[in-house]
Amino acid sequence: MARNVEIKARVSNVEAMRQKAATVADKGPIEITQDDTFFRCESGRLKLRAFSSDEGELIFYRRADQQGPKESSYLLSPTSAPDTLRESLSLAYGQTGRVRKHRTLFLAGRARIHLDQVEGLGSFLELEVVLEDGETADSGIREAHILMERLGVQSTQLIQGAYVDLLAQNAFNPSTQSGPELGQERPGEIACGEKRIGNSILCGGCQCGSIRYEISRSALELYVCHCKECRKQAASAFGISVIVPRAAFRLTRGTPKFWSRATDTGHTLECAFCPDCGSRLWHQRRGTAETISVKGGSLDEPVDLRRAVHIWTSRMLPGIIVPEGAAQFPGEPE
Repeated sequence: MARNVEIKARVSNVEAMRQKAATVADKGPIEITQDDTFFRCESGRLKLRAFSSDEGELIFYRRADQQGPKESSYLLSPTSAPDTLRESLSLAYGQTGRVRKHRTLFLAGRARIHLDQVEGLGSFLELEVVLEDGETADSGIREAHILMERLGVQSTQLIQGAYVDLLAQNAFNPSTQSGPELGQERPGEIACGEKRIGNSILCGGCQCGSIRYEISRSALELYVCHCKECRKQAASAFGISVIVPRAAFRLTRGTPKFWSRATDTGHTLECAFCPDCGSRLWHQRRGTAETISVKGGSLDEPVDLRRAVHIWTSRMLPGIIVPEGAAQFPGEPE
């Protein structure tokens, strides 16, 4: 596979960085619009980059998630039908994220300088130093450091991970979002029906501890779901869903992966899980931003199910007893 050395950094003054890049570059600027769709992939990252309706490329790559220069190995496969390919890959593997950006490209020798305006994130600088076959990464790292110095990039600006990871984190961090009344409500009790399950911020996470989250506002609903899909994801007799306002959910540690599936009601469900231990953490319906469904077993404090609403009872396993007086539905509630 082809290889390069990369760095990614936040940029506060895009025009100033653009002028610096122009002074060190041999060619540019070249303006490019990119729409990247990421797909489930266990052995690395797989994304489809669309430049237009009839031009794109499928990119598989492996890269360490660390700050500073790091080596990346990649394969590029051009396509003249990115929309059809995106649909096929989405059906086969499921999408894990999407990144739309405008890129200004400069070329400095074998190095590529990218100034990226990323939708929902802001402005970034990305450097790629292309390596020769058999060349060690050390020479590329040295060249990247020289370019960083010439462009005035400080170590404090460097970030780890990909844009898709940052978007996933921001989606569940109210401090990075805007909206009516966001941040005005203080952490309070988390309620499920009439039962209090906490007197402060509610915390949870995966089994190995790599992913942690907080919930700062009242839960809206508590469900016990007996459908086959929930039994599969919980590896148990049923699934527990704590429905909370999306703006009240904040990721405090780690970066989840996502897997998506179609539901019986015709929607697409995006499912977050820990890439290390595999614990399912929360679900969100694609296109619905108001609420998410936190998996009850991932909460630190146990959930009282006596007031839960039981759904898909038509698929309930024999021997399960629904508490007397509990609301229940044979399928999905309207």
